[in-house]
Amino acid sequence: MAASAQSFPARPVKIVVPYPPGQGADILVRIVADRLSAQMGQPFVIENKAGASGTIGTYSVVSQPADGYTLVMGSSGAMSISPTLQPEIVKYDTLKDFEPIAGLASVAQVFVVPASSPIKSVADLIAAAKKTPGIPFASSGKGSTQHLFVEHFASLSGISLQHVPYKGAAPALTGLLGGQVSFMSDTIPAVMSQIKAGTVRALAVTSASRSPFLPDVPTLAESGLPGYVAEGWITLLAPAKTPAAIADKLYAEIRKAMSNPDVKKKVLEMGYVDMTTPRAKMRDFFSSEIGKWKKVIQTAKITVQ
Repeated sequence: MAASAQSFPARPVKIVVPYPPGQGADILVRIVADRLSAQMGQPFVIENKAGASGTIGTYSVVSQPADGYTLVMGSSGAMSISPTLQPEIVKYDTLKDFEPIAGLASVAQVFVVPASSPIKSVADLIAAAKKTPGIPFASSGKGSTQHLFVEHFASLSGISLQHVPYKGAAPALTGLLGGQVSFMSDTIPAVMSQIKAGTVRALAVTSASRSPFLPDVPTLAESGLPGYVAEGWITLLAPAKTPAAIADKLYAEIRKAMSNPDVKKKVLEMGYVDMTTPRAKMRDFFSSEIGKWKKVIQTAKITVQ
């Protein structure tokens, strides 16, 4: 096995991205794939296989040979949320059917209110919701990370909110600016221009630590909800039983790629943060994420039917 790992890769490696080309995650994976191609001397080729919230492309990798030549981009949605939210379409087990290779990047969200809102902090938001249950919040759709991140907040803070789903993040932001809803959570890159323009006010970020993009904005944990962490993430995985020597080699090369100055610059420009979780801890990370979102989905009784 050591010899095969030493000679790996001897031919092109395919990375299945279970979303359409041109999305942020797709662009990020292509940046990393280009660097891996240069480092390892073989092409890392992207194959977009979209459908069913990323679950079709994800499942397509399960039956591929466990030899390191087929990888899949794993997202927080397809890997940790859909198995509970849409069990009727998910045909794979995240923990049993895949070998975690490496984390690539994470992206936090930020809670925002219109600039004209009297709500200045998370404490104000919680107080308002306790005084008047059912404060409306926007999201890009039922079961989206925007939806679940707020439901997680509501559960931890003991408040009741009214979810107003829109058909996408842009219409949701329009609804917020138009006064149809009181607040929303969205990725930092998506609302940064509105924050800078002063049309919305940032209350708190969802990450474990403050965002390098919004260093003056506290985390939700700092704002009175200790333990609150919610981030979207992008990882690479291989079919289960991929030899550890090959998985370890890929992990080392991916970490090298993510440390490349040009790659680091591009990742930051996209609004992502390097995800440095060691390979040995990736399975525990997935297990924790699945458990967290399963509890949120069940507590809030969220369905997408």
